[in-house]
Amino acid sequence: MRSFYFLVIFFFCLTFTTNAQSDQLEYQAHHKDDITVIEYSPDGRYIVSGSWDESIIIQRNDSTLEVVQQIKDNRGAIRSISFSRDGYHMITGGQDGKLNIYHFNDSFFSIATLDTTLIINQSQINKLIYGPGMRTIFSAGDDGRFIAYDIAKDRVIPIKTSRPISAASVAIDRMSYFIAHEKRAEIIQYDIMGRKLKSFLGHTDQITDILVTIDRKHIISSSEDKTVRIWEIRSGKELLAFKDHRWTVTDIATDPHGKYLVSGSLDGTVHLYHLKDRELIKTFNLEDHKINALAFSPNNTNIAVAAQKDESSDSAGYFLLETNLKHRAVKLPKRYKVKKQPKKKKSTSPSINKRSSGISREINSSKKDLNSNKTKPKSNEKVIKKTDQIEIRID
Repeated sequence: MRSFYFLVIFFFCLTFTTNAQSDQLEYQAHHKDDITVIEYSPDGRYIVSGSWDESIIIQRNDSTLEVVQQIKDNRGAIRSISFSRDGYHMITGGQDGKLNIYHFNDSFFSIATLDTTLIINQSQINKLIYGPGMRTIFSAGDDGRFIAYDIAKDRVIPIKTSRPISAASVAIDRMSYFIAHEKRAEIIQYDIMGRKLKSFLGHTDQITDILVTIDRKHIISSSEDKTVRIWEIRSGKELLAFKDHRWTVTDIATDPHGKYLVSGSLDGTVHLYHLKDRELIKTFNLEDHKINALAFSPNNTNIAVAAQKDESSDSAGYFLLETNLKHRAVKLPKRYKVKKQPKKKKSTSPSINKRSSGISREINSSKKDLNSNKTKPKSNEKVIKKTDQIEIRID
């Protein structure tokens, strides 16, 4: 009987301690509206967040957590942020459909410098992926198109689907894509030609995120059905379902080595799993908060969790949660420089718009007369002041 009471008291104390965590943690509130996406730079030196307030904020990931840059190059919410593996490029996208490519280098006055704007989706961008080979960028949008943009060849390869895309991922070898659609509980695997290979069935509500494991053998998915599931790619079978959340699982992430998985939910909980053992090893309860996004630090020591209080607030931010995992050294690949492949000249006659494979390209340079009528933006367009900016549109 004594042991029973001891257990009751132990779990009561444990619950109290867990629920008190959000009051003990420092809340980094620098946005004016909910954070929609949060990422670490690949070297772990910066934390980058995007929000409904149309801004991107870059902070140092050190004891100061200093805000070093605020970017406002988009209209509408920022929906996705991704980095090249070498850390020298960052891509962002959101409601306005613009895919912005930045040079990311802290040796300059501005850490992120806008280089190129692509308009390749016809509507809101929901997911961006910087390809593992650092030569291809993948974009998924509300227009139902999953697009691969080859940076070297300056070429767009779209896969057209019938519904807005809610989640997507790319295999490490880039030979297949995994796509889920709005208001659908199915994950579909496509090959690079857009042919459907198989379906992964088991979720009962919309998919919110998809990850491919480093060994290329499994995918991990989260859903509004409150679960996180692990699938075998070869067979399409569900191997395991984590059912520890009580509300929509909004985001999932793995550490760079694919050993740990973290999930966040609108129920205010963050769960840390050991993937090999497939077991829950730690839970954080951010009481009275809804979790919108999260990211795993490259050295395994922290999780950045974008969370908003249930009641309305004038500011929005994130918490840094300590994992207590062993610190791992961060090693990045050498800087990759894309070698642009020259295009064959089909005509010597000058033209503002050159068409090739359905792509319309407009080049604006500060060396030309940017104040002329030819380069004047439309009344509903935002002027992006950048030398040699390239804007690509699909007709």
